[in-house]
Amino acid sequence: MARPGAELATTVAKPLSDFQKIGYNTYIWTPSTYDPARGPLILLFSWNAGAAKHIAKYTFSYQKLFPSSRILLIRCYTPDMFKSEATYRDRLTPAMDTVKEHITNGGHVLTHSFSNGGGNQLVEFSKAWVKRESTVLPMRALVLDSSPGKGGWIRSHAAIVASMPKGFFWQLFGGAITHLMLAMIFVFNVVTMRENKMIVMCREMNDPRYFDLRTPRVYIYSKADLMVAHDEVEEHASDSAAKGWVVTKVRFESSAHAGHVREDEQKYWNAIRGAYDKQS
Repeated sequence: MARPGAELATTVAKPLSDFQKIGYNTYIWTPSTYDPARGPLILLFSWNAGAAKHIAKYTFSYQKLFPSSRILLIRCYTPDMFKSEATYRDRLTPAMDTVKEHITNGGHVLTHSFSNGGGNQLVEFSKAWVKRESTVLPMRALVLDSSPGKGGWIRSHAAIVASMPKGFFWQLFGGAITHLMLAMIFVFNVVTMRENKMIVMCREMNDPRYFDLRTPRVYIYSKADLMVAHDEVEEHASDSAAKGWVVTKVRFESSAHAGHVREDEQKYWNAIRGAYDKQS
């Protein structure tokens, strides 16, 4: 199978226009050579408010790495973080149907989530799958890119501000609006005695009720990430290994949040391919 190279830097005309929308924030790309036996279904959970042009750089590389594979993309926006489990189960039905079809036909699943936004979608998908299928999702490998983090105030603020629309209004007031929103969430959690949603996400991501202990994991993160602390990722990875998962930690030194591939593309994609090949 081909290895991504300089193509990541290639400008993609009309990013993601070759994907078909099949549900709420859910898109699929199917190559003419699609064959469940020749490559995994790439289950991709993008980061919060990820722009199509940026997501497309990863989907383009996956198309080169696994040319006979389908790519199932589930996007994420800030309001999605506050939906109920029942809402998630309903909205994720088309995606679950697609994954079920692929597995039934003998295919494997390679899952890749980005940031806490994608991580939250991943956890909700896994819980919805268990609720529906009465078993954990059989993933060949799980890639956790720039996550999970515990969602501290300053880092959450940075992540939300980065996802806001570009424009004078948001540049001027976006930071203050975000602080106000975080304050409201904090007060709501205190009054209702609820845990920080990101703390819950971290715990559920290491819960064997929702994730198969046989699935190897690779954590890709950076010491320079301003939105998800590298020590929080390493703590989660160590806890994951202690509970029985096969874990690989791949740390970058200077890359920004969800941008580690720019620091060392070969290191990045070798880590992902290595995780997938662990189950060969």
